[in-house]
Amino acid sequence: MKNINSIFCLTLLLVGLFSCQSVLEETPVGLATADSYYSTPGGLEDGLKAVYTPLRRFYGREEAFFLTVPGTDMFTNGFGGVTNYPDINNYSANFLGSNAFVTVIWDNFYVGINQANAVINRAPGVAGLTEANRTRIIGEARFLRALYYFHLVQQFGDVHFSLEETIGVQTTAKKTPVKTIYEQGIVPDLQYAIEHLPAKAAAYGRITKPASEALLARVQLTLGNWAEAERLASQVTKGYDFQLLKSYASLWDINNDANAEVVWSVQYTADPLTNGAGNESHLFFLFDYTQNPTIIRDLPNGRAYQRFMPTNYLIKLFDPAKDSRWEGSFKTVWFANNKGTINGKTVMPGDTAIKIVPYSVPDAVQNQAPYWYIDFKDTWVGASTITNNEIGGGQRRRFPVIKKYIDPLRTSVNATDGRRDFIVIRLAEMYLIAGEAAWRQNKLTEAAAYFNVVRTRAALAGKEKEMQITASDLSLDFILDERGRELAGEMHRWYDLKRTGQLLARVKKYNLDAAPNIKEMHLVRPIPQTQIDRVTNPGEFTQNPGY
Repeated sequence: MKNINSIFCLTLLLVGLFSCQSVLEETPVGLATADSYYSTPGGLEDGLKAVYTPLRRFYGREEAFFLTVPGTDMFTNGFGGVTNYPDINNYSANFLGSNAFVTVIWDNFYVGINQANAVINRAPGVAGLTEANRTRIIGEARFLRALYYFHLVQQFGDVHFSLEETIGVQTTAKKTPVKTIYEQGIVPDLQYAIEHLPAKAAAYGRITKPASEALLARVQLTLGNWAEAERLASQVTKGYDFQLLKSYASLWDINNDANAEVVWSVQYTADPLTNGAGNESHLFFLFDYTQNPTIIRDLPNGRAYQRFMPTNYLIKLFDPAKDSRWEGSFKTVWFANNKGTINGKTVMPGDTAIKIVPYSVPDAVQNQAPYWYIDFKDTWVGASTITNNEIGGGQRRRFPVIKKYIDPLRTSVNATDGRRDFIVIRLAEMYLIAGEAAWRQNKLTEAAAYFNVVRTRAALAGKEKEMQITASDLSLDFILDERGRELAGEMHRWYDLKRTGQLLARVKKYNLDAAPNIKEMHLVRPIPQTQIDRVTNPGEFTQNPGY
């Protein structure tokens, strides 16, 4: 699936060319339409590939990161977030339906949904398909339709819902209750995919039965169907050959992104002809290390957009003395690649240039170090009083960097089109879902066991016993903390806080940029103004309250 192409408008024109004495004649022998092209097995398969295309407009893209990562307890705006797009994190009065990010996501998901509807509705009438291929194609399309609707209802609440292909111009829309979309769309679509898709896909990146079970486990957790969420998540952990990697850090080895822990990922490629805008994840969590006099921009350290900065809560969430996920998630040391001077001392290429630590260091020690020694004194990271050698200093330009997305294989130091695959579902999340679902059913011993699988992998060598928990350690706060440690920056957090009813409370407690503004209305996003403007029944299809 590395080369999924989004261009399926095929027009065939035969031109008869004769000698100079002849008249030029154009004879169109075929003008491909959806009716003609999707009526063949090859055409329908191409139509299915087009259903995958919107995945690359969400996973690994700035719009989706802004709507899932900041504005939570874990991330706030870095320097680039403040200077470019502060309103989403801050829940400011300027976060309106005119925001380009909500528009992009809305439009692309509805394109994907309509394409899925076309494939699903046309597949039964295509001659020459084996029944196995017919049900596989429908199953993949129904999974993707369910995924797109799942994001839409979580982000926007009641939205327009249709399981039929739209042909021609449609000028009306209707808000369908979230409950109906789950019951008539998302859940049955995923159940169909589970029943009809293979355990292993013929091509890596295609939807499979375990990916469908995993997504439905997420859905059932969101709906509060605890027993079913546990059953599905547990099935993914036990029923296939997925395995947790021994090292948490190795999950993010760009040369091993098709590893045994990946249940399903969105594919990118090193080929610029098929990679499009690429996976841009590598841009958003970095800070501007080039302000250091001994470092110039290079491929290993990345191009810094500085959008998202860890909050105090996230920095304090880990115990680096026993939990490998601090070191496995964050880049905290940079090395010089240029000769320079720091604190009056000469620094040569290869020497330490920047060191960030999640604890306080005496100022005298910092001022004598032959590198930037950036510490954490637990002052709010966005405070104007933060000094340059503290996390959050330099106007939010100094902070630990999520390194899960760093892409040193880009074509140049300024390239934004990363080639790393984006992991959408991985095995560790299934243990976390099963653990939370078991806890919700008061199955405390089983719940602790699920969490301990993940925590054992996360333990530093010799610290495995210290990382184990018991039933008495379990609470909603622990579960959210553990999900934060394992999944930081992976586009889950806003959804986690919303589904657990903790978005307002935790943002007010831990994100001081957003705390003054966040309200109940912010449990959904504004519907794009372009959508409101283009319907002819605006009295029925209204903006979400408060926007």
